Amino acid sequence: MAKNGTYDAVVIGSGLGALTAAALLSRAGKRVAVVERNSSLGGAASCYRTGQLTIEASLHETADPHDPRDLKHAILNHLGLLDKIDWVPIANLHTVIGGPVGEPLELGHGFEAIGDQLSERFPAQASGVRRLLERMEQTYTTAGSLNAAGDTQSLSKLLFSATESWPIARDWQLSLDDAFQRDLGNCEGAKCALAANLAYYADDPRKTWWLFFAVAQGGYFGSGGVFIRGGSTRLSRALAKVVKQSGGDVFLGRRATDIEIDDIGRPAGVHHAGPNGEASERLATQTVLAGCAPSMLAELLPEAKRDTLLAPYRRLTPSISLFCAHFGMKQQPANLGLKGYSTILLPDWMTSLNDYAAAADLLAAAPAGRLPPLTVVNYGALDNGLDDEGHILVTVAGVDHIQNWSGLSKDEERARRAAWLDAILAALDERYPGFAEAADERVFVTARSTRDYLATPGGAIYGFAPEPPTSSILSGIPRSPRTPIPGLFLASSYGGSGGFTGAMGAGAQAARLVL
Repeated sequence: MAKNGTYDAVVIGSGLGALTAAALLSRAGKRVAVVERNSSLGGAASCYRTGQLTIEASLHETADPHDPRDLKHAILNHLGLLDKIDWVPIANLHTVIGGPVGEPLELGHGFEAIGDQLSERFPAQASGVRRLLERMEQTYTTAGSLNAAGDTQSLSKLLFSATESWPIARDWQLSLDDAFQRDLGNCEGAKCALAANLAYYADDPRKTWWLFFAVAQGGYFGSGGVFIRGGSTRLSRALAKVVKQSGGDVFLGRRATDIEIDDIGRPAGVHHAGPNGEASERLATQTVLAGCAPSMLAELLPEAKRDTLLAPYRRLTPSISLFCAHFGMKQQPANLGLKGYSTILLPDWMTSLNDYAAAADLLAAAPAGRLPPLTVVNYGALDNGLDDEGHILVTVAGVDHIQNWSGLSKDEERARRAAWLDAILAALDERYPGFAEAADERVFVTARSTRDYLATPGGAIYGFAPEPPTSSILSGIPRSPRTPIPGLFLASSYGGSGGFTGAMGAGAQAARLVL
């Protein structure tokens, strides 16, 4: 397979956004090349092996794409992949334990069912809970209608959606804290139950855009959660297969080194090289889609173009990163009392949802009695298909920042990682006796590890932080895959929002802009 040639578009990177854009352009008849620096596909949407353990790098679930309201539905349906991926339903949303919630509270799926469960636990806030869930469902449904109208280019649908979009206009600049305070007052238990999985999105409700949260969380509430049997790498491979079957190329182990810009300011080609000093190759193209952060993309441009590219992004904050403690269990976690798929353990020191903002700073030192909120994912609770013969994976995740690991020597970093792994394991063993003995494999991944693997600023995993917009709704969605350089697009979470759905949505929008 030649690593030179002329293409309608060159896609740098193989994350879900990049692969979505590449697949959609390929299906539209464009000749596309994907250039990926790693030897495997998918970026965060991939799996890797360590010892006897197969680890799902992107953690776990996504909203069920069979629901037409879900952004992934139209994309996967158009590509013919919706029914080619094995989507394993997840029985319940999550169980929340501790903090302001107290005793275990299990939330199912469906706005009405969740409303009933929360109203039973917090009867004084029953009406507020119903109002908030109604607003969330309206926002989720409206966003789905707007997306469907854009996908079909149907003027009638677009006009209908515009007349029905008042929930979005009404709450345009609200933070998550604003919206919760409006409907739930000071009931921190209800807030923490509804947003216990805040680390899926951000770390501070006061700086998290309510509309983003309503659409993302609404996907889980309204559509239900699913896991891709065999791991997210199955989806990455399926998207890459569309590219290759349509006549495109996927080059693995090839690092993009620079982007040529012609005399009128458009891309003219992409140069890429192998890991062992091989001669650089050139892909001629006038369209480049980047599955990386703008700061990384700027390094590929001629120096005179870098400030032009970066200008719109200078005031945007990178998203949070995560730490992950991965455990390989030699027996079913259910035998130890960990029965659900997703369990969120809130620490005793946490008295409000806003306390999430202080959680990540704890990892800046060795454990000292306080643990952050922990999201415990038990892959043994479903037919995950990750590894039929290996150990059962349990992943514990929480918010992390790259500065927690700055300035440490290798020995100091190794010692702190081990201390946090021990502290998390001890907390799990206290709640689920026998957990530590059953945990044969143990791996601790930090924000620094994530930065090195994904090559994102600060180890950011969701693109830019989903902060409320400061401009009016007339200015439109705060971020777009379009960049100041004609012919150059962001096909990643940096052009939209994070997670499976956000990244794929940004990739789809980038492809629409190209077409």
